[in-house]
Amino acid sequence: MATPSKQKHDTAKPTPASLGISTMKPKFQQYALPSKRHESFTEASVPWPKTSPVKVEDLVAAGLVYTGVGDSVRCYHCGGGLRNWETGDDPMEQHAKWYPTCQHVLITKGKTYIHCVEAGENPEHLSEQRPKVKQSSPDDLAFQQQQEAMQAAAEFGYSDESIRIAAGLFRERKGASSKFKGSDLVSILMEMEDDPDLALNADVLDSRSPATPLDQTESADDDLQSLVFENERLKASFNCKICLDNRADVIFLPCGHIVSCPQCAPALDLCPVCRKSIMGLVKAQFANTRIDVENDYGECDA
Repeated sequence: MATPSKQKHDTAKPTPASLGISTMKPKFQQYALPSKRHESFTEASVPWPKTSPVKVEDLVAAGLVYTGVGDSVRCYHCGGGLRNWETGDDPMEQHAKWYPTCQHVLITKGKTYIHCVEAGENPEHLSEQRPKVKQSSPDDLAFQQQQEAMQAAAEFGYSDESIRIAAGLFRERKGASSKFKGSDLVSILMEMEDDPDLALNADVLDSRSPATPLDQTESADDDLQSLVFENERLKASFNCKICLDNRADVIFLPCGHIVSCPQCAPALDLCPVCRKSIMGLVKAQFANTRIDVENDYGECDA
């Protein structure tokens, strides 16, 4: 009796790299952290050429380490070398162009970025394809920055009233339209602790609108402070737990935790949350966060 033959599937099984998953460990693990790569340029026995047309910060972000010879650099992850830099060269693009399988480029920029570079497309145009968001007015941004500075000072344990007095003192010294930072307020607050008379002579009306009743102002300040605090808490929850600077958008496999940014993730062998071995990394793409030109990319028109 004839029996049906097994159907042969021509579709090849996708590789982890084709799915945007990094599974390879760096060749030079000691340079996995950006700070260590930066030291290779700043603390080398043979200085990095001052006439180089590319910035050290861009080379570090591209995963490149200084070899100490001319302008030659090498990737900490794939080991690929690059040299003879010219004006207009983008280290990340050149890295992706000559070493498209590098896991650092894959996890930092994503496979779409690599495909665009290979196709000769300018990856910078990808950010232009993202939907536009409503931009805040300069006045709104300035107000938000001032409130964030006051919140930063509040984290040192100072009262709202003391912070408003410090803001008033800052404007008395620098001008009514001057913008302060959290460090400026903390510096003045420390002066106030040493000299209590400063607070007595300060004009705190600058930090309020004179046309607004006091009780309404205090109520609005409390509400605003609560919103600012919640906003800072949410932003901090998305920060990389290693550098505390960049956004955490790398998924550890197989545990699935999101702990670090693409720059810090390769330096880890164990997940800091569950302590399980990290077998792979994949870059997360958040659909409901603000536009990030450096990290979020659309489809390439190749």
